[in-house]
Amino acid sequence: MIGDWEVPRIERIATTEGRRLARFAVPGLAGDLHQDLGRDSLVVEIVGSLQGDEARDQFLADLRALFLAGDPVSFVADITTATELEQVLVEALDVEEVNQSAGSFRYRIRLRQYVEPPAPPTPIDDLGAGLDGMLDALADLGLAGLDLPNLLGDIPSIGDPTPPLRSALDAAKSATAPLDGMLGQLRDVFA
Repeated sequence: MIGDWEVPRIERIATTEGRRLARFAVPGLAGDLHQDLGRDSLVVEIVGSLQGDEARDQFLADLRALFLAGDPVSFVADITTATELEQVLVEALDVEEVNQSAGSFRYRIRLRQYVEPPAPPTPIDDLGAGLDGMLDALADLGLAGLDLPNLLGDIPSIGDPTPPLRSALDAAKSATAPLDGMLGQLRDVFA
């Protein structure tokens, strides 16, 4: 059964299971290293045949509706009893008319196991959203026990830093005052 549709006249049903192995060739090593990347989705292949135009048309209408929808559907078969197969996607549909007998056609349906994608991660904005009340209580508890001004100790008063510089500048002005007169005489000579 694919969804609620019973597959008619099945001649063969097979499953294919595999592992995704990354192969690494190492120079000087006999053989290769392999890294197991997990298993592939289970693939089920159903082969059968039908006789008659009416049977063909109904088969194609039912199966193509599932194929074109592209939605996962439930799947039940005896061959998948020991697997975790619950839902499948109709991956491929091959239909061919054969000339062995009038009005007959063959079909091959390939189903691939559907695995529900994981939920998207929560955005950073939601991080700790449920802890608001607890965080506020912890902050109040911690800050109430602290006397912040006393933790800073004796801080010297920072005032105007220029008075010591002014007296040094006044001394430099008085030391260079005779130069003004000499420079004035030089200006007169070159003017």
